[in-house]
Amino acid sequence: MNIERVEIGEHVLYRGDCREVLPTLALGSVDIVVTDPPYGVAYSTGRRLACIRSSTRLSNDHLLSPLLGDAVEAMSPLLGDAGVLYCFAAPERLDDVMPILRRHFEIANTLVWDKGNCTAGDLETTYGQQWEAIIYGRKARVCLLGGRDRDILRYSRGDTSEYKHPTQKPLLLIRYLIGRHTGEVVLDPFIGSGTTGVACVQLGRRFIGVEIDKRYFDIACKRIEDAMGVGTLFDATKPEVATLFEDTK
Repeated sequence: MNIERVEIGEHVLYRGDCREVLPTLALGSVDIVVTDPPYGVAYSTGRRLACIRSSTRLSNDHLLSPLLGDAVEAMSPLLGDAGVLYCFAAPERLDDVMPILRRHFEIANTLVWDKGNCTAGDLETTYGQQWEAIIYGRKARVCLLGGRDRDILRYSRGDTSEYKHPTQKPLLLIRYLIGRHTGEVVLDPFIGSGTTGVACVQLGRRFIGVEIDKRYFDIACKRIEDAMGVGTLFDATKPEVATLFEDTK
């Protein structure tokens, strides 16, 4: 497919298949990968049991294994010796994701993102799923900024009616992950609505993003342009520590 390239300040976005885009980038040019790839669960919004709505179903979500494997193979050489990866994953697919990532990264932690609410699903025979995994991989042992935090990250999804993508992640959470490291160039090969790019704008980091879906690519470009207009409002040297809801006693 044709690859569209858009520059927004020092940030570069590509519309295309990341498996075609990533090999065109310079080796060792990336410091941090933060990405939310297809989960391989044929995601669709909707609360009714076994309800799959074509209007909200995510394209390629069922292609986790070949897609993620090819993407990781292509992105790994782009990371420098101190490169790190944060990869979101559905808990029920960790057995698929882990072997793919372990081929190229040392897995330092599997972080738990406690969302503060439950996802839709079978309301009668299963437990409500309140968390997602964030796999922290690295090329070598690197120090984290801000000391040794715990591996449960409590960030509410907030008002999801304002979200531009069905699986959009909280901006504060993405900003926190990037802020734990000194790397200047952040890559997201599955940008969705562009939250990682917005976080980079706010933290003063350079962003490289890839998205295959034109609708979400256009949304991401607009969000990053809007963030550039606001300017950098946050201290890029301090990781985010505040959470958005209190522990339940």
